[in-house]
Amino acid sequence: MKQRVVWVGRALAVLGLTAVIPAVFHAHLYALLAALGGFVAGLGLALGPLVREWLTERPVARPSDFAHLLDLLRRAHGARAGWLVGVPDGDVEVAGGDDVSRELRRRGSALAQLASIDGRAHVAREAGGTFVAVGDFPFGAGVLLADQHAQPGVAEAVVDELRRLVAAMRLSDVPEHGDRGELVAKQLATMARGAQTLEGVAKAGVELAQQFTQRGVAIVLQGAGPAQTLQVVAVSTGADQRLMGHAVPVAAPAARSISAAVPVVSRGEEDVFGAPPADRRRRDRAGTAYPLMDGLFAIGALVVTGAPIDSDSPLAEQLNRLVVELGSRLAAARAVHEAEQRAVLDPLTGLRNRRELERQLSRHQRLAGPPPATLVYLDLDRFKTLNDTLGHAAGDSALRHVAGILQAAIRDKDLVARIGGEEFAVWMPLTPLVEGLEVAERIRRAVETTVWRWSGSAYPLTASCGVAGYPDSVGDVNNLRSAADAALYRAKQAGRNRVEKAAGGG
Repeated sequence: MKQRVVWVGRALAVLGLTAVIPAVFHAHLYALLAALGGFVAGLGLALGPLVREWLTERPVARPSDFAHLLDLLRRAHGARAGWLVGVPDGDVEVAGGDDVSRELRRRGSALAQLASIDGRAHVAREAGGTFVAVGDFPFGAGVLLADQHAQPGVAEAVVDELRRLVAAMRLSDVPEHGDRGELVAKQLATMARGAQTLEGVAKAGVELAQQFTQRGVAIVLQGAGPAQTLQVVAVSTGADQRLMGHAVPVAAPAARSISAAVPVVSRGEEDVFGAPPADRRRRDRAGTAYPLMDGLFAIGALVVTGAPIDSDSPLAEQLNRLVVELGSRLAAARAVHEAEQRAVLDPLTGLRNRRELERQLSRHQRLAGPPPATLVYLDLDRFKTLNDTLGHAAGDSALRHVAGILQAAIRDKDLVARIGGEEFAVWMPLTPLVEGLEVAERIRRAVETTVWRWSGSAYPLTASCGVAGYPDSVGDVNNLRSAADAALYRAKQAGRNRVEKAAGGG
């Protein structure tokens, strides 16, 4: 018992220790660190039920095929070493790796422990090879592949193998005559396949609830920020798929369940989700909303459609166990999701930020023989005058207006980012310069002709654009930003409200 308590403390400490690991060690690690304080607090609440169940004298079985799996991965993908977290003999079991440096062994152990806590799949490339790790608290597994540039398909295959191993560890932790609550927790963990993304946990929750009830199920979650809007974030296969993304009004039974933190049953013709889509089937309107709790706070609701379930039935007990388990898991997953969003999004416009733009450019540069690509820099003309005349609130409104224009002008594979006060960037991979210039001109015309209003009055807006392409303008993707910036400067100098192309041959 004492040894396991110590391990929990050490495992949670890994989140702090990872701050010293270089950013290259895990491409998304900064997202976790960006909201570390809030995440750790949410994580403690989320892990509470599992920790209470796990900290017992019952031994955890070590899967006998760990060494065998590592041998298979060694022959198939060049695995050099492996780490297993959650075994009874110690903090981490290490297999192989006699030729691996102490530093790489330490990093492999840290990544496996991190995966065991956050439940995510981690792929990190270093000079010594590619680390792959997955987890489902308190279990985790990781390997080091010899190839530093292991292809995505290889990493995905290794992730799948490790997830099966971790799932076997969790299932082996279920006692033959375990209580129903523990079994529900293990079933949820297995269905989520170790995933701790918000989407993955929510989807696993509705599908498991549908298995229990044989009814359609959905999850409503409360959004972050002052508005705290309610939205359907997951729908089971047996429910109306058009509910996905549905905004739930505050008067709906599902919303009342969240605000009061008690189960609420729809009555008569009342729709449990609020105003329904036009031709929703009538049988989907009735339902029961069960609040999903994060400690003392309701963060959402699990909604089961159909007639109410007898509160004294075994099914109700099973469903209540799932609601308890799901609330804590969703809280942790949402904390990670929100941290990731804050790390890559501009809070004012909702566009990507400069950091995410730079990450996409670096990713393109690492491709073998990078394909053509175009970068557009756009700057609102005379924005300072607008701010000084109408105020900063008007300036913010104008920036959001232009952000909407930019989003409407691009394809799914393109990226729009706000990189400065009134400066934006449009990144178009796989797009030659001539096409990028056409897009920039369409954007310039849209900014000039789309009406922006403030306090009931229309005000003109214009923008200047600088466009650079690889390989037409520069011979190195890393030089696209400076080339586009220079072209933007020329557009400003030439009178504004125009598109300028970067000089070629850089």
